[in-house]
Amino acid sequence: MDFSPTMLEAVRQRFAEDAKVMIVDHNLDTPLPPLGKFDGVVSSFAIHHLAHPRKHTLYQEIFALLEPGGIFCNLEHVASSTIKLHEQFLQAIGVPLAEDDPSNQLLDVETQLRWLREIGFTDVDCYWKWLEMALLIGVKPITSTASQGT
Repeated sequence: MDFSPTMLEAVRQRFAEDAKVMIVDHNLDTPLPPLGKFDGVVSSFAIHHLAHPRKHTLYQEIFALLEPGGIFCNLEHVASSTIKLHEQFLQAIGVPLAEDDPSNQLLDVETQLRWLREIGFTDVDCYWKWLEMALLIGVKPITSTASQGT
């Protein structure tokens, strides 16, 4: 799922021979289309472009489309806790401060983990982190209730 013509063309070429892959042209700024239920949802460097309220709503939509026991994995660009650390991250990846991507709407790891727990995901944690790159994971419990979140 993507809305970039370049990315969609690349994935169409990559999975042209795989009948199990469905490619969906969709902008995450709008609610997810009805696609069924899934055992897993994986996102990579996409959600950080969304406004924070939309991020939260998208996490709720993902929870709803996961089967019980399903997993959500989000490899994401997250906010540093200080400007200095953000500048160090940009330096580490070779991006001058003047070329920082203005489409990034970065949010701290702690807030996103809290949201996932409040929504009802379990086993929520930051499973890997390097500077502003983080892998956030949550599992939809077998018996899902919004009060669970540990």
